[in-house]
Amino acid sequence: MSGPVDRLAGWLAPEGPRSRAVIARMLAGAFATAYLLVRLRYFADGERHAPSDFAPVGVCAILGAPLPAGATWVIAVLTAALGVAFTAGRRIRIVGPAFFVALLWTLSYASSWGKILHSENLLVLHVGIFALAGDLRGARVAGWALRAAAIATVLTYVVAGVTKLRSGGGAWLSGDALGSWLAWDALRKIELGSLHSPLAARIAGSPPLLQAFALYTLAVELGAPLALVSRRSAYGWVALAWLFHLGIAATMAIGFFYPLSGVAFAALLPVERVAPLRRLAGRVAPGV
Repeated sequence: MSGPVDRLAGWLAPEGPRSRAVIARMLAGAFATAYLLVRLRYFADGERHAPSDFAPVGVCAILGAPLPAGATWVIAVLTAALGVAFTAGRRIRIVGPAFFVALLWTLSYASSWGKILHSENLLVLHVGIFALAGDLRGARVAGWALRAAAIATVLTYVVAGVTKLRSGGGAWLSGDALGSWLAWDALRKIELGSLHSPLAARIAGSPPLLQAFALYTLAVELGAPLALVSRRSAYGWVALAWLFHLGIAATMAIGFFYPLSGVAFAALLPVERVAPLRRLAGRVAPGV
C-alpha cells in the first residue's frame, strides 16, 4: 500500500512555489480585512438587533445571550487589526491562528442574528488554511497550503451542486426551480424597495433560458473537481466559475464578492506572474 499512499501524500502536498502561496495568503488576508472594515458597523454593532433575535450558530453556540455592545466593537476592531498584520505577514505563526479564530468568531456572531451568509465560509476556510501553514517555508508546505485551499474552493461548489440536486432534483435540471427562485427573489426585492435586476423577469419567463442557466450552474458546481486535474482545466473552470458569479450579479443583484474579485481562485492560478503582486510578496516575505 506504500505506493498509493505515497502518491496520495505527494498529491496532497506537492512541491509548490512559495511566492504563489504567499501572494494567495496576502490576497485572502487583504480581502478579509477590507470586508471587515467596509462592514465594520454590521459586525460590531449588536445593539441594532433585538436580543430575542439572537440564535447563536457555529462557534458562537457556546453563548446563552448576546455579548455587551462594547465587547462586540472591541472584537471587531481587534479582528480587523489582526487582519492587517496577517496580510503584512507580521509574526505570522502567532497572528495567523489568532486572526483565523477572531474572523471565525466575528462572522459567526454576525450570522447569529438570523442572516447566515454562506458566501463567507470559503473566505474563512482559506484564512484558516494559510494560518496553519505558518510562514510557508519549504516547497512542500507551500504546495500543501495551495492544494488545501484549492480543494476547499472546489468542495464548496460541489456541495452547492449536490444540494441543488437533492433539494430540487428534476426541477433543477428542467430549470423550473431556478425560475421559481428568480421570480421570488425579484418580487421580494421589489416589494421591499431593494435593488433588483430587470433581467430576472425576462429570464424567469423563458423556459429555454432557464434550463440553459440551470444546467450551466450545475456544470460549474459539479464540474469543479476538474480544476484539480491540470493547470489548463483549472484556467477553464475558473473562467466559467467567474462568469457564473457575474451572471448571478446580473440576474439577481447578488454579489458574491470573494469569487468576483478573483481572490477566491488565487490558489489555482499563477498569481506570482503578476509583477506588482510578486514585488509585494517580496516585501511581506523577504526571499520570495
